[in-house]
Amino acid sequence: MHAFVPVPGGHASRLEAAERAVIARLVADTAELLGADLTATAGQPGATEMPGRPSHARRLTGDDAVLAALDFDPSEDDAPDAPADPALARLLPPMSHDDPRLSAELRALTEHSLRGGKVSRLTLVWRELQHPAGPKDAVVVRAGDEGAWLAALTDVRLVLASRLGIEGEADAEAVYARAERPDRLRSGDADADLEEEVTDALATMYAALTWWQESLLEAMRRRRRSH
Repeated sequence: MHAFVPVPGGHASRLEAAERAVIARLVADTAELLGADLTATAGQPGATEMPGRPSHARRLTGDDAVLAALDFDPSEDDAPDAPADPALARLLPPMSHDDPRLSAELRALTEHSLRGGKVSRLTLVWRELQHPAGPKDAVVVRAGDEGAWLAALTDVRLVLASRLGIEGEADAEAVYARAERPDRLRSGDADADLEEEVTDALATMYAALTWWQESLLEAMRRRRRSH
């Protein structure tokens, strides 16, 4: 994963194909959390799962388990007051903390457009990750789309933060530290070790996305300073 750099017409970053695939999966899962299937919008009518999504009928291991850690059941989140999934609750926070009734009324009025805006931004990012516009498959953030990209990446990071239990700066620092030392000795308990592997992978994803997003901000600052 390379940092974003200013290029004519926007900002570009070179990623390995595997890195693009992982980030695209996280983006698609975040959109699915909001009720949208990006594979269906990509010309795959009737698609209900990401390609390669593992069946829950068998034991999940390795990368399958990591990606399944982001799964959710959309049917749980139809309540008018607040989403049941804590990650979705971060994406769609209460409109009022003091008046639950007012919060529910405001949510009913605004949630559809709020979800739509988030999905639109996530779709923009997902499509570029699927078909990079830059040379040598470099991902390009076109001029004028920076705000959409930053917002979409923030939403993906919010989902990861929820899965990792990040509530404040101390939690985030602990996750960054964990991402730097993923090769710890395992206990020998298969279930416990798998859980640790999943958490390590999510921590690495969160740290990498944070760095990538910050590199886009820095590239934008460099461009402003040069004018």
